[in-house]
Amino acid sequence: MKARQQRWIAGLAGLIGIALFGPPGIPLASAKSLYKYQNASGAWVFTDRPPAADTPAEVRPLPVQELPTKISIRNRGAPDAPILAVVNDYYGPLEVEISAETLENMRADPALPVRVVAPARTEASAVMFKPTGPRWRYAYQIRAVLGDPAAVHQPDQPYAPPFASGQRFGISQAFNGAFSHQHPQSRYAVDIALPLGTPVRAARAGVVMEIAADFLDGGTDPKYQSRANAVRILHQDGTMAVYAHLQADSVRVTPGQRVERSAWLANSGNTGFSTGPHLHFVIQRNAGMELVSVPFEFARQDGHGITPVEGMLLTAP
Repeated sequence: MKARQQRWIAGLAGLIGIALFGPPGIPLASAKSLYKYQNASGAWVFTDRPPAADTPAEVRPLPVQELPTKISIRNRGAPDAPILAVVNDYYGPLEVEISAETLENMRADPALPVRVVAPARTEASAVMFKPTGPRWRYAYQIRAVLGDPAAVHQPDQPYAPPFASGQRFGISQAFNGAFSHQHPQSRYAVDIALPLGTPVRAARAGVVMEIAADFLDGGTDPKYQSRANAVRILHQDGTMAVYAHLQADSVRVTPGQRVERSAWLANSGNTGFSTGPHLHFVIQRNAGMELVSVPFEFARQDGHGITPVEGMLLTAP
């Protein structure tokens, strides 16, 4: 569960290797395989180690690493003429890239690498493989990133400060913050010094794309970098807001839920990589197989926008 949430927070940018083969008995040395055969006593054996060379065996592929549970690759074709489709169970789009590791007596249509965008809760056909010889084999790798690369950040108004109207809190780290805002995913993030348990409000309307809610603690040890409770909300323009370091068991929304501006999402906390209770807030988009943050403005009390800077006292109108 927590490994899956870590991939989500990081934008699902990991590389997954998958290998498949042709007729049984043709080994693929670089891939993990499941061997099924009968031993001398006639009993069936299932193992990842090949039997003796003269023992007939059925060989099936084993993935080197599993995809996140909300993404899967399905064969919608025949065993010897696969048509791979990306199945997306997220409540928002994602982009997948499939690239070739090995193509022997096998042709890919379209040629690899290929990228495909799978809309929310649907599947999208990606590539068809066709054997060109009798001893075919192929292997491919997959990368996946949340969001549609066609998204353009176009808010219809400045973002509401993510806390209740009339409250006032300081910004402890802003854009390009030296402590932890140097990565493209967080360069334009803001840390707001919300006391523990403060209600966190939606800065903009959207659909809850994913949540992480079961982490209990935090700190500056590197082990906490993947342990922040968070809510990701998909906006109408395809960008996504992340509200992170939330208090354990405080998330009040569910994936797929539509939320309006100022809706109560969760309470502020101190989970994940954190020096103290605060809210990490960032707007992200898929820049083409790369999740990046984008600059934004908060709404002032007069409705006009203001760029957040470190040390600023932010008041919600």
